[in-house]
Amino acid sequence: MLAPFRFLALLLLASFFTLTILPATSFAAELEIEVLTPGNGLVVETGMRAKVHYQGRLADGKIFDDSRQRGNPFTFTLGDGQVIEGWEKGIVGMKVGERRQLTIPPELGYGLSGAGNVIPPGATLIFDIELLAIRWPPKLAKIDPDGLVTALNENQIIIDIRSVDARKKTGVIEGAEMITGFSGRGRLHPDFQRKFATLIKSLNTPFILYDEDGEAAAYLGEAMVKQLGFEYVSYLEDGIYGWQKSGKPLVAYQP
Repeated sequence: MLAPFRFLALLLLASFFTLTILPATSFAAELEIEVLTPGNGLVVETGMRAKVHYQGRLADGKIFDDSRQRGNPFTFTLGDGQVIEGWEKGIVGMKVGERRQLTIPPELGYGLSGAGNVIPPGATLIFDIELLAIRWPPKLAKIDPDGLVTALNENQIIIDIRSVDARKKTGVIEGAEMITGFSGRGRLHPDFQRKFATLIKSLNTPFILYDEDGEAAAYLGEAMVKQLGFEYVSYLEDGIYGWQKSGKPLVAYQP
């Protein structure tokens, strides 16, 4: 699995997970499910975040991946296309604490292409999966100017992701951190990852983004929540324009 801060510059790309979904083929395929240990917790539902330990083996018994050996459970959103189809179908309905063995045909795994040098073409996969925990995923929140004032009084981290020119033109919200989010071509700014990582030390650290009108901040915030797993991300609805319209003060930008 990839560390979220080290690879923050990739947050606008597709999933970070080593297990990726492949299009289902038109072949008939049967998934075999065997309950090894019953669970006694809540039942996982589509859309939930699931934390699991797993071991993956080929049909000949060769182990190709083992999260327990790494000491690093795997977390993903069920039904969000982050794992192979055999996992999507085989994990639904599991209870926390339950262990299942999934025997996954190639049509529900990596198909005729395989996966690099790890999964051969046309391989049947056997996974021993233990469901450790489940929860509904965090959601990006939006706040109005009064909510931002409250956040400032509580010393929450506010980040102005606009360009330097935009800050000079309108001024900035006093107390906000200055980290440009995007380059002129709409790509993640090359300095964003480094500066953000020095400011936000944990996935549980609350922070608020703002831009000109709320659009770019919402886009960036959504990516941070869904792709990187940040728990408490908000953005200023209508951005600096909404802040000005509400009569809230700005101060001159000081580089």
